[in-house]
Amino acid sequence: MELVCVAQFNNPVEANIAKGMLENNDIPSILDNETIVSVLPMPSAIGGVRLMVRKEDYDQALELLKKHDDLNH
Repeated sequence: MELVCVAQFNNPVEANIAKGMLENNDIPSILDNETIVSVLPMPSAIGGVRLMVRKEDYDQALELLKKHDDLNH
């Protein structure tokens, strides 16, 4: 199973909200760098919290994130 990054967040709370929304729509996901971002003073230095989904779920996940305005701009 290949995972791809569908969105990045500087704030773990926002990342968890987006993750929950995807999971409520039957799209499994994981958060990468969540713990590191919580303790680093500059989370953007490592790319923030990455919301990862299965490659085959990417398009649907991106569409849902855009629809719910959950993308980090």
